[in-house]
Amino acid sequence: MGTTACRAAAAVTFWALHSIYLAMERFDSFAMTTAEVGERDLIVRLKEFDESAWNQLYDAYFSRLYRYLYVRVGTQGEAEELAAQVFEEACKRIRGYRYRGSSISAWLYRIAHNRFVDWTRKRRPVPMMKEAAQPDQSEQVAARDELARALSGLSPDQQQVLVLRHIEGHSAASAGEIMGKRAGAVRSLEFRALASLRRVLSPVTAGEH
Repeated sequence: MGTTACRAAAAVTFWALHSIYLAMERFDSFAMTTAEVGERDLIVRLKEFDESAWNQLYDAYFSRLYRYLYVRVGTQGEAEELAAQVFEEACKRIRGYRYRGSSISAWLYRIAHNRFVDWTRKRRPVPMMKEAAQPDQSEQVAARDELARALSGLSPDQQQVLVLRHIEGHSAASAGEIMGKRAGAVRSLEFRALASLRRVLSPVTAGEH
């Protein structure tokens, strides 16, 4: 193939890729717009105290908020109570909620975090994820309790980022919305938290060999 033909082929490839890229951008923009419209509509219905809208919100987020709080407080009853309080507070504050591009999910998680902070101020925390062990689960429970003790030695921000990223499965961007941080700052915090966790757990791991 001659030089002119090679250049022509390269140009065709470039413009084909460019067209695909633009199409992807348009698709992403459309998907984002569609999601935003759906969320805005839900918020309007929530502000009108539409029962189906509140049921939709509860069904979508209660179990996730319960799991997030359970890892932090360590008991089922306390986690359920705090998760219920999140929706009570959301109901009280929904009239003042302003959509600014951040998802309502981030707003709910921030309320949950504030509920947890209030809880820690009012009472002495119990060990995280503490439950009665079944005879055939003793090794799993021991490992879980060791991890819980290690987590309790981290800073609140480090605990939160590990729960959001590795238990709740949030992306760095989504965790950043909840924590009020940029995605890069979340990744940096996560790295430091994991490093601290390894340092705490390494003596235990070394002692097993």
